Amino acid sequence: MKQLIVVRHGQYGHDDRLNDRGRAQIGTLAEKLKSLMNGATVMILTSTMDRARESAEILGSTFGVGFEEHEILWSENSHPEDLPGTLELVRSRKDEVDVLVLVTHYEYVEEFPSYFAREELGTSMHSRLIEKGEAWVLDCLQKTLTHVRP
Repeated sequence: MKQLIVVRHGQYGHDDRLNDRGRAQIGTLAEKLKSLMNGATVMILTSTMDRARESAEILGSTFGVGFEEHEILWSENSHPEDLPGTLELVRSRKDEVDVLVLVTHYEYVEEFPSYFAREELGTSMHSRLIEKGEAWVLDCLQKTLTHVRP
């Protein structure tokens, strides 16, 4: 795996589904991310929540790939993030593709990039909370972290 991309789902309405703004955010983000991939092989893993799955559908359509749902990528107050479990999920897939995309929620986009950098790359990177429809791109070879906005 050359890159790990952690995407926060787009804006959503009261029904937990993406609204028009959220679909536009993810569509624009997908085009920006695609321009960074240069023909790389891509895999998308997503939370089971509607807003994350719909975001993964848009990304997958743009990248020409499907996605897999994983309960572990869902987080909220009653369902806290599992950073070690998520790291194991990433490790289990990292040799299959050049770019692994995680579509998830605010707890993971704030914490997982730094955790991954420390545990897997042996380096320190400071990630912070990003807005809905944005992403962190971790370059595993250069050991850099880039914030990508729609």
